[in-house]
Amino acid sequence: MLKQKMSSYKLTKSLGSIIRFANNNVLLIILIMCSQSLFAQYTGRVLNNGQQDSIKMLEEVVVSAKLYPQFQRVGENNQPAWTLVRKFPATRVYIMVPKGTVMYEKWFDMRTERNGGGTEVRMRDEFAFGLADRLELDLYLHTVYKSDGLQSSFGFRGMSWEIRYALADWGKIWGNPTLYFEHKLLQGKYQGIEPKILLGDRIGKNGIWGLNLIYEAYVAPTRQLQQREYAYTASYGKIINDDLTIGLSNMFRHNDVDGTNEWYVGPAFQYRFNANGYVNFEILPGLNQDAKQFRNTIIFGWRF
Repeated sequence: MLKQKMSSYKLTKSLGSIIRFANNNVLLIILIMCSQSLFAQYTGRVLNNGQQDSIKMLEEVVVSAKLYPQFQRVGENNQPAWTLVRKFPATRVYIMVPKGTVMYEKWFDMRTERNGGGTEVRMRDEFAFGLADRLELDLYLHTVYKSDGLQSSFGFRGMSWEIRYALADWGKIWGNPTLYFEHKLLQGKYQGIEPKILLGDRIGKNGIWGLNLIYEAYVAPTRQLQQREYAYTASYGKIINDDLTIGLSNMFRHNDVDGTNEWYVGPAFQYRFNANGYVNFEILPGLNQDAKQFRNTIIFGWRF
C-alpha cells in the first residue's frame, strides 16, 4: 500500500512539473517550432481522389509558390485544403475528415484559476472518422489532472461522441454552415449535451475565419442542475505558408444559473511538421474577474 501511494505521488508530481513547464514556456515552444525549415508539401489521403490532373496541378502550385495549396479545392466536398486540419482549438470549421479518412488528436486544455486556485488540465484523445458525404463522427476519451500540491490528482473523466453534418458542399451557402452535436458521459453518471452551429470561410488573399454559436448544459430535471451556458467563439487566421498559420481567437461564455460572463482573447498558432502531423497552440488570458486567469490549449494531430 505504501509503495502504491508513493508511486501515485510521484506520478502526480511529475505531471505537475510537466504542466507548469508547458504553461510557463508555451511561447518558447512556439518559437522553436516556427524556426524550423518550412518545406513540407501538403498531401494526404483526401487528395487521392482519383483525379490525377488535380494532384499534378497542386504539385505545380507548391513549386511555383504563386498560390498556397491550402486554398486548393480538394475531395468530394470541394473544400479548401486548410479545412482538413484544425486551424483553431477554440473554433471549429466545416468537416475535417471527408468520407474514408481518419484523424487522431491529443488535447491538453489547461485552465488556470485566478488568485492561486491551481490548474486543471483536461486531456482528450480524439478519433475522427469520415462516414459519408459531409458527415463526420468523432469519439473522445477524457482524462483530467488537477494541480493542488500534495492533493494533486489524475484520473479518468469520461467519454463523448460528436457528429458534424455540413449542409452543402463548400461555397454553396454563405459561411458554409455545419451542424454539430456532442453528447458527453462524465464521471460515469453526468450526461451533457453541446449543440453548435459552425461557420467559416476565406477572407482576403490569405485570411481565414471561423465562428461557433454554442449551447452547453447537463441533462438534468432542474435549471440549477443543468448549468446552462450560452457561448460563442470567433477566430481569424493568416496562412503564412503551407506549414505556418498565425491568428487570434476570442471566446465568450455566459452561465445561465449564476449569471457570470467570461471573456477571453489571445493568439493562436499552427505548425505542420509534414503531410500528416501538426501542432496547435492557443493562449487565451481571461479579460474579466468572472473568467479564468488562462485557458491555454495544445493539440497534437495526425492524419492517417
